[in-house]
Amino acid sequence: MFSFLIYVFVTSITPGPSNLFMMNTTRIYGLRGGKSFILGILSGFAFLGLVSYIAILLFSQWITYIETPLKFLGFVYLIYLSYKILTSTNKRTTSNAYHSFKSGFILQVLNMKSLLFFITLIGAFIIPSVTGSTSILIYLMISVFIGWACLLVWAFAGSVFNDWLNKHQTSFNIIMALLLLYSAISIFF
Repeated sequence: MFSFLIYVFVTSITPGPSNLFMMNTTRIYGLRGGKSFILGILSGFAFLGLVSYIAILLFSQWITYIETPLKFLGFVYLIYLSYKILTSTNKRTTSNAYHSFKSGFILQVLNMKSLLFFITLIGAFIIPSVTGSTSILIYLMISVFIGWACLLVWAFAGSVFNDWLNKHQTSFNIIMALLLLYSAISIFF
């Protein structure tokens, strides 16, 4: 159980596309303005956990065939997100598209880090050591709650440090874009 908790915490708190975008959204819009986006990411995380579990149980024999296309999709999406952060400004947009529930949900569902997180979690920790649907559900719920807490840390960081981050926006955007590029490249290595 301890190694399970360590894995969930460390993987959830380290930078990834959703963490970085959540921080950037609350930096620009604040917690209240980014609420829909945050709820989209949190909902997407829970949805992805459930779908990953069902998919592994139903399609375990095909995972090796769909792994490469999924990785490529995640790679392309992260490159796109990296570009969007690199070219973003401090100006609030009048469009809700960037910080909507839908955009947060889609970002999380297409987040290769989260997908690999759940595949590894289920394959390495839950299926080998947990039996019974109730126990599996409890482990997944613990994972989702820890993941949510870690994601919210990033949201609060963006909101609390927004003045400092806004002063250093160009540097911040470059660093965020490079971290996303690193995430994209690390999908294949």
